[in-house]
Amino acid sequence: MELLRVRVQLVSFEPDLERVCAAAMRSCYSPYPGYELFAYTSPDKALEGEKVFDHERISGLLKRSLELGHYDILEHNSITWLVQADEKDILSLLNSSKFFETSRVDEGRWIVTANLRVLVELARAKNPTSLSKELVATLNTAAPNIASALAPMVQS
Repeated sequence: MELLRVRVQLVSFEPDLERVCAAAMRSCYSPYPGYELFAYTSPDKALEGEKVFDHERISGLLKRSLELGHYDILEHNSITWLVQADEKDILSLLNSSKFFETSRVDEGRWIVTANLRVLVELARAKNPTSLSKELVATLNTAAPNIASALAPMVQS
């Protein structure tokens, strides 16, 4: 039996994924709930006592979240991929986290879904597989601030 070359295609992710996570983090220390921070705090306006949620603020909150290991805020989203891989690669992925969801499309193709927390934990894992590396590489598109903040942490 010939082994399939692993291929990963990012299919979908939540719009404003990083802004959602930043609002969730800020809500831990704000009198406003996360949905109000998300809905009423943008690059050009802010709730009373809050700073605007511009690129710099979102990036800073997410970086701080990773430094603190405050990963639960990264669960407020869903990321989906179409994966071409052998069943053993998929089983290895499922073994790495119980929070991956998979559906077989056909022989060697799978729909894989997880949230950002699972992907960050996968990025920080020792001895990554080729499939996990491909999945983590999609962070550059789905969550560029997270990918940027993770880079030095993964290298150390």
